[in-house]
Amino acid sequence: MADFHFRVKPKVWIGPDTLLKLPLLAGEYSPEGRVLLIVDPLLYETKTIDRVRSLLEDRGLQILVFDEIPERATSRNAEDALRIARGSKSPLVIGLGGIKTLMLARAAASIAPCRQDLDAVLDGAQAGPSYLPLIEIPTSFRHGFLTEECFFLPDARDGRVRLVRSVGAAPSAVLVDPNLSAGHSPKVAASCLIDGLMGAIESYVSSKSSFLSDLVLEKAVSSLASSLNQLIARPDDPTARTEAWKGSFLASLGQGMSAPGIGTAVALAANAKWGVPKASLAAILLPYSIEFAAKSRLEKVAALCPLLGEDSSGYTPSEAAAKTTEWLRTKLGVLRIPSRLKDFDLSLDRLVETARDARELDFVNHLPRAVSVDDVFDFMKTAY
Repeated sequence: MADFHFRVKPKVWIGPDTLLKLPLLAGEYSPEGRVLLIVDPLLYETKTIDRVRSLLEDRGLQILVFDEIPERATSRNAEDALRIARGSKSPLVIGLGGIKTLMLARAAASIAPCRQDLDAVLDGAQAGPSYLPLIEIPTSFRHGFLTEECFFLPDARDGRVRLVRSVGAAPSAVLVDPNLSAGHSPKVAASCLIDGLMGAIESYVSSKSSFLSDLVLEKAVSSLASSLNQLIARPDDPTARTEAWKGSFLASLGQGMSAPGIGTAVALAANAKWGVPKASLAAILLPYSIEFAAKSRLEKVAALCPLLGEDSSGYTPSEAAAKTTEWLRTKLGVLRIPSRLKDFDLSLDRLVETARDARELDFVNHLPRAVSVDDVFDFMKTAY
C-alpha cells in the first residue's frame, strides 16, 4: 500500500441556499470590508452575479468585480486578475463560476501578496509563503482539485497547460449550492457529471490510492452514476442535481487523497491547447481510460461494475470490466455526446504536442502503470 497522508484544508458547505452563508464568511475573512469578486460573465444571464453582489453589498461590503474572462481564458487573463488584486489591495478573493474561473481566482489569490509575476511562477518559481484567503463558489458538477493546493492554467505563451502546486492555492472555504447549477442544460450537466466521474474512477485505479480513498471514491462513483441515471430520466428533477453535487464532493475528496489519470491529463492538455471544452473531452476519453486501466488494474475496474448499478454476479473480472465500459458508452449514446476526438476537428499529427503536455503533468506519475509520451499518444489515437 502507498504511504498514507490525510489533510483537508477548505471548509465546505453543501446544500440548497448555502450561498446565504457568504456574507458572514466574507466578513470573517475581510474585516476591512473589501472583496475582489472574480466571476464568469455568462452568469450575468442567470442573475447569479447580481444576487451575489446584492448579498455582499447589503452587509456593507465593498465589491470590485473582475469579469473579463473569455471563453478561452489563458494566463494573460489571470495576470489581469492578479493586477487588480494587487492594485485594489483587497484582503479577500471570491471565485464564482466553473473550473476556468476558479483557477484564475486561485492564481490571483495565491500570488497577489508576493512580488513574483505569473509567468515566473508558471515556469517553476515559488510564489512565496503569503496568500489571500479565497472563497470558491463552483457552479458546475465537478471540481476534482477542490482540496488540492494547486491551480492550472493554459500558458498564453505556448498554449501548454501549466499545473502549479503552491501553498495557499487551495481555497479557505467552498460554498456548494445546487441551485446555482439549475441553469445548465441536461446535456451540459451530464457532461460535467461525467467529467467528475472520470476523476473518481481514475483516482480509484491510481497507484496512489489508499484504503480511505477507495472507500470515499466507491461511494462517489455510485452517487455520480445514480445521479446520471436520474438526470437522463428526469432532466428537471432537482434531487438529481443535489445528488450530483454530493457525488462530486466525494470525488474531489477521494482525488485529493489519490491522483487522477491519463484521461484527465489529456483533457487538461487538449483543452489548454485547442480550446475544446474539458467536459466534452472527458465524455470521449473516459471509456478509453477505463480500458487503459483494465490492462493493469483489472480487479479494480471489475469492482466498478456493481457501483454503477450493474449486476456482475457470475461474471469474470474481464467480463465485468467490459460491462463497465459498455454501461458508460450506452449512456453517452443516449445523451448523443460526441464519442471521438476527431469530432472536434482536431488534427492527429498536431496531437503529439498534446501528448507531451499531458505526460509532463506530475500526477501522471501515479497511473496504474508507467507511460511515456508515445504511450500517451497511443492512448489518444485509440480515442481519435
